[in-house]
Amino acid sequence: MLADRSQRKSFFKNPRRVVNICFTFVFICSTLLTWREMAVLEDAWISNQRNSLDNVATALDRQLQHSVDNLLFYRNIMSYALRYPISTDKSRQAMADFERQRTHEHWQIKLDVNRSMPLNGVSDEFVGTSGLLLRDADYLHGELSGALEFSYILQLSDNSRDLQHRTYYVSRAGFYISSRPPRNDEQLVSRYYRQVARPYFAQHSERYNKGRGLIWDHTWDPTRGGDQVITASVPLDYEHRWYGVLAMDFTIDSMHQFLQRALQDGNEGVVLLYDRKFNAIATSADAMPEGKMFTPTQLAQLARAMESKNEGEIRMAHSVVTWDKLNNFDGVLVKIHSLDEGIRGEFGRISVVLGLLWVLFSAMLGGSWLLIHRLVKNMMNLQSTLSWRANYDTLTRLYNRGAFFDQAQYLADYCRQSGQSFAVIQLDLDHFKSINDRFGHDSGDRVLASAGAILSASLRGDDIAGRIGGEEFCVVLPGSSLSQASAVAERIRERINGKEILVRSGQTLHISASFGVSCSQEHGDYDFEHLQSIADGRLYKAKEGGRNRVCDSD
Repeated sequence: MLADRSQRKSFFKNPRRVVNICFTFVFICSTLLTWREMAVLEDAWISNQRNSLDNVATALDRQLQHSVDNLLFYRNIMSYALRYPISTDKSRQAMADFERQRTHEHWQIKLDVNRSMPLNGVSDEFVGTSGLLLRDADYLHGELSGALEFSYILQLSDNSRDLQHRTYYVSRAGFYISSRPPRNDEQLVSRYYRQVARPYFAQHSERYNKGRGLIWDHTWDPTRGGDQVITASVPLDYEHRWYGVLAMDFTIDSMHQFLQRALQDGNEGVVLLYDRKFNAIATSADAMPEGKMFTPTQLAQLARAMESKNEGEIRMAHSVVTWDKLNNFDGVLVKIHSLDEGIRGEFGRISVVLGLLWVLFSAMLGGSWLLIHRLVKNMMNLQSTLSWRANYDTLTRLYNRGAFFDQAQYLADYCRQSGQSFAVIQLDLDHFKSINDRFGHDSGDRVLASAGAILSASLRGDDIAGRIGGEEFCVVLPGSSLSQASAVAERIRERINGKEILVRSGQTLHISASFGVSCSQEHGDYDFEHLQSIADGRLYKAKEGGRNRVCDSD
């Protein structure tokens, strides 16, 4: 019971436990704060990647919009020319040259080398072999006139400021005009055939392109040594008649160069341009990546995310993927940034510094904890030593008088409240003064220490014993009746009486003790000092009766 009281007290007032709890709380808070800063830093890094990609997408959209606007402008010019055809010496000469060469396998009409682009065409026979082509004399003069005006515009255009590689018009009447005019040789036929055979050309028929809008196409161009090209095209119509297609080709090299220029400010990661079928078109890297950049599962995950948003980011394995759909191209820009690259970048350096600060703080916190823990341990040891010396007799290791009386009174009050009996044993060593006189105080101390050890070994769970005088001892037995206390006193007496103590070399000594026992059951009295006084009186009665005996009655 008394031990439980001490344990409860130490549980709430243990300085080491308080120190451990405080340092653990500080460590957890610092770790959570560092983790939160890392999370904020990661969000800022991802936001920076998204903003960087958004800047690239905006620049590319702006450039493509400029090209598309030019393409629509060219269509308006030709539509106007079809609506209001002009007849000049140049147009009549062009018609005459056409009539003279229209049966040739391939032909080229150059009206003014310095002011216009040549018209390149194929024979009537070639046109007649395809159901998609049509050379109608009723409309041919107006179309050639419009193409002539378009050739003047192409000559005046500054293609160096545009992203597209070339601009051209392909007619269903068997001729085409290009901003990069070819030579007049047999390759004109194959070039024209490739133009009308490309998928986008047939898609501009009224059957497939009812809205007569812009179509983007991504395909291979064998004339450029296997390089891929992206084509933007619009149909040319007038009075419900489909004349041909105006188009612009954007080479992959130009897209590569544009993406590299857009990221020349030191942004990290790789930007890729994908078409609507998620085929890689261009990259900001020096070369296109080998193999697939995404697994089928990752592609499906990315596709689901793109369905709901035009821009965003998603984490995949050890990379962060951001995307931004283009407004003026049927595709998407994707930026792939690995966390390893992020660590090597500016945000990574900040993260490393933040991590090092956390490690340094944790090391300092651990060193402080170790130092304070040792100080608290030494303080507790000193406090324990001082407390022990204040409450215990150093010779017998039993309670001293003051501490014993405090504990005894506490037990007496507890027994009174709980209705238990409370017994007191008072004992005194017989003829102790003569031992000191005959053998010296050292021998007397040995006798006292032996008696204290016997008392400690005889105590039960809640019993306490103390040295209250020179050779006087007292034992408190909570919950014991008078007969039980007398039995305990008798057992102690026998052990003391049977103890043989070495007092000097070759000489031993037998000691004895007299006992007085009192109990609260006798008079219903729980006053410890009164019960101790009663037991002390019975002790002297035992001494008067011959010593070495137990007395439990008056």
